[in-house]
Amino acid sequence: MRRILVTGFEIFSDHSSNISQDLVLALPDRMVIEDPWKKSRGYNLDDLEVELVREVLTVDENGSKKISSMLDSGITWDAIIHLGLCESCLVPRIELTASKILDMKIPDNLGRMKKSTNLGVANYQSSIDHEITFSNVLGQEFELSNDAGSYICNETYYFTLQTLINRGTYSDTPCLFLHLPSYQNITLESSRVLLSEILGRISFKPVVNVAAGVIFNESTVLVARRNDRSNKGLWEFPGGKLNFGETPSQAIERELKEEFDWNVKSIEHLGNWFHTGTDYDIELCVQRCEFIGAMPDFNDKVKWTSHDKIEWISNSKEVGPYVGSDEEVARKVTMLF
Repeated sequence: MRRILVTGFEIFSDHSSNISQDLVLALPDRMVIEDPWKKSRGYNLDDLEVELVREVLTVDENGSKKISSMLDSGITWDAIIHLGLCESCLVPRIELTASKILDMKIPDNLGRMKKSTNLGVANYQSSIDHEITFSNVLGQEFELSNDAGSYICNETYYFTLQTLINRGTYSDTPCLFLHLPSYQNITLESSRVLLSEILGRISFKPVVNVAAGVIFNESTVLVARRNDRSNKGLWEFPGGKLNFGETPSQAIERELKEEFDWNVKSIEHLGNWFHTGTDYDIELCVQRCEFIGAMPDFNDKVKWTSHDKIEWISNSKEVGPYVGSDEEVARKVTMLF
């Protein structure tokens, strides 16, 4: 059973409550987590039961160093989620970066007030690959942020990541900080639902949403050959991963501009295809596109970033092999002629 540490903070300053403390105290010792990608995944995964190790940290230097000290003593968890209160936040924020600067605007609960103080020599990034883990929006609204503040929340996050790096367990222990708004902007139940989905995101193999562009020209369709290291020589309908908050239409228009300098408009959703991978699975969102204006000069490859050739095909067998499920897509779309 996976053991996941979830921490919150006690009440501080002139606050009458701290939602991070309330959530930690309300959590059970064990929680059953559903696959958060079950609607997108092409097969079923059983629910997971995880053990939750809960800690309410003091709002002072001892609290900010407690988890790093426990790690140094040899205690380990399969993942670490720090929770904190962000009074100025309107929605929850998943913090991706811990800053090396401690610059307190108010004293901590022991009266300490450090200004412009270095915690270390570099900023640290969350060990979670957010581009994969949060490649699509969760059920509860949230933001991705690179500003965990300069108070105890950031200090705690910093020391935890620093210790994971120093002990060589950074890659094996997913760790992030979740800032929760005050009760004026979120309920305790909504916070619990969000935490549960985040726990699922770091416990199940991810499903990454990828947009692919299908461009027709009379009775043919465009495919492109990859020339990058991982997929060199393979054919595909070009596209790429959705950025956080993007629709498939927005993603394919951006990707074809970035990869080829082509200006296209997404005009129709043709369907979704699923592909099983080693580290993550892929849901391919296939969009029919049209060039905006004149057709590009395909001999001008100066701005091509990941491909070295295109072909117009009327049958899926005219090129190959393909990337992932793109051959299935090719068979399907060439039947539309």
